[in-house]
Amino acid sequence: MSAPLRVETNIHDDDLWSDEDDLLLLETCTENSEVNCLEQPETHPSDSSTAASVKSKNTADTNNTTSSDHELPPLQRYRPNYLWVSDLTNQKWCEQKMVYSFTVPVLVEENPTMTAGSTLHLARELAVHDVVRVQITSNEDIFAIKLMNLLTAIVGFLNGLTVAREVPIFGTPFDEDVLVIGVIDELRFDPESYIIDLLELKTRKMKSLPKESQLSQHRLQVMVYKKLFDDLVKGKLSKETVARHLKLSLEKQFGESISKHLEDKLITSKNLNNLFDFVFMKIQAMTCVSQVIIEYVHQDSHETMLHKEVFYDDDELRTQFVQLLKFWKGERKPVGVDIEESYKCQCCEFADICEWRAQKAEEHALRRTQQQNKAVS
Repeated sequence: MSAPLRVETNIHDDDLWSDEDDLLLLETCTENSEVNCLEQPETHPSDSSTAASVKSKNTADTNNTTSSDHELPPLQRYRPNYLWVSDLTNQKWCEQKMVYSFTVPVLVEENPTMTAGSTLHLARELAVHDVVRVQITSNEDIFAIKLMNLLTAIVGFLNGLTVAREVPIFGTPFDEDVLVIGVIDELRFDPESYIIDLLELKTRKMKSLPKESQLSQHRLQVMVYKKLFDDLVKGKLSKETVARHLKLSLEKQFGESISKHLEDKLITSKNLNNLFDFVFMKIQAMTCVSQVIIEYVHQDSHETMLHKEVFYDDDELRTQFVQLLKFWKGERKPVGVDIEESYKCQCCEFADICEWRAQKAEEHALRRTQQQNKAVS
């Protein structure tokens, strides 16, 4: 079985946040729309047709919101009732900035740093994959491509391959009933020991290692990937759960292009119901991820500066994940950065309008005044 398909998207996140953003294109799929597909899921191509664009990640038109929209929890107000892993990493960097990115349109110009990072990712991907064109006719077709991408990686390992890149992953961590979707940069498989390692590529413009706040953000990302993959191996996710969250029909027949591709791969599935069963059966024959590694690479020279092994802590991840979800469920308001990480504000496009920053400045001024008054008295 050859490498899987990839739905191309126009999403590209700044490398400061993450190197991937797994856009499913759900809710935007149009009848008989043709999609360029690589035989692996791509999540960070830049839109080379425009040098600048207006960016607003809100799923609804921010100019046409109603009072009822504001009553919805952020998971429904800003996202179509599921999250990308990059949402969590953006949140980890600065929750207040993430909220502004949903609600305040900004002019985004093409960034050479972002482009270089994407180019390096794409070069590694194309080293092992070919390009295929398919047509999608429904959201079910789109998710079928995702399942085929995952299936190709797993079947490749079972047939003796040792590397899979851009592997889609999804699940509901810690039984919180929130679907999270992402793309693993690379999985490495040792057919003799049956060990699977997970590697995440991070590119750096300067020959310097990331600060602790970035390391923490990257660590969260790869721990979520491991959790999602391991839960699939353990059979903890049901097809009904995915279908409910994404509003998919398990019985709807695939479009002609998807069906033909499945037939070419000798897969008899005609709908998601059968395809989910087949994919889940295959992945449950694998083992959980062993090592988790982040590779930091200099963009210009492509020199690897650091291979950092990440210790996976399930309790730590659960605590972080539950706390992050409280915002998405509407159980708490967004928070900005602590004073120790105020350097982040220096490169934030929302610094001038940030209510959190203004509030902290007022609190600091008040404390300083109280200290001065106390010293005088």
